[in-house]
Formats: sequence, C-alpha cells, structure tokens
Amino acid sequence: MHRLGAALAILLVGLAPVSLAQAQLGPNVPTPLTEPPPPPPAPSNAFDDGGLSTLQKVLIFGTAALVLGTIAFVIVRDARRAAPPDERRSGSSAGGATSAGAGGSGKSARERERQQRARRAKAKAARQQRKRNRPQ
Repeated sequence: MHRLGAALAILLVGLAPVSLAQAQLGPNVPTPLTEPPPPPPAPSNAFDDGGLSTLQKVLIFGTAALVLGTIAFVIVRDARRAAPPDERRSGSSAGGATSAGAGGSGKSARERERQQRARRAKAKAARQQRKRNRPQ
C-alpha cells in the first residue's frame, strides 16, 4: 500500500508543472509578428568587396620585392668582401672552375692544400699564444 501511495505522489508531482505551465500561457499567448523582417540594404557597388585596390597590391608586392632584393644584395656584397683574395679572382673566371689549363691561377690541388694547412697552423699558433697570455 505504501508503494502505491508513493508512486501516485510521484506521478502527481511530476505532472503538476506541465498543467501549471499550460495554465499560465492560456489566452495570453503572444500573437506572431505580422511585419516581415526588413530587407538587407542594397550594395552601392556590386564589384566593391572592400578589399585592396590594384594599386595598393602593386605597391605592397613592389615594396616586398625591393626589400628582398636589398637583403640579397647586402648578403652577396658581404660574402664577396669576406672571401679570401684567391677565391675572389677564381670566382670571376669562366665558370668559377680553375685549373692549370683553364686560364685560372694555375694552382694545383697540392698547393691549395699546403696553403690551407699553413693557415690552420697559423691560427692554431695564435690560439695557443692567446691561451698562454691569459691571466691566471
């Protein structure tokens, strides 16, 4: 018996909000709007998308190309200044390849290796001298 009473109480409590909600709406239901929404404004120019003009695009890309060209020029100029004199002369010859028969400086591979070893030895001696001169 107690179960049946509990079930009926739960059912009544569950259905009460539905009937109260319907009673509140009753005759006071708002009428639907009779006016249609206003049409969107007509565009003044169908081709004007509000983006960049052609002149602006040309100026932007031209400026970007000028900046990139300037950067490349500065890098190449600095690289040429930093290159050893022997490599600067060989870079201006035909194809950049030097050999005894190609009209280049005529240095053999052994001579270039010997000069490279001498430069390395000189640099190593300078490092060792700096190390000895450090305060202790």
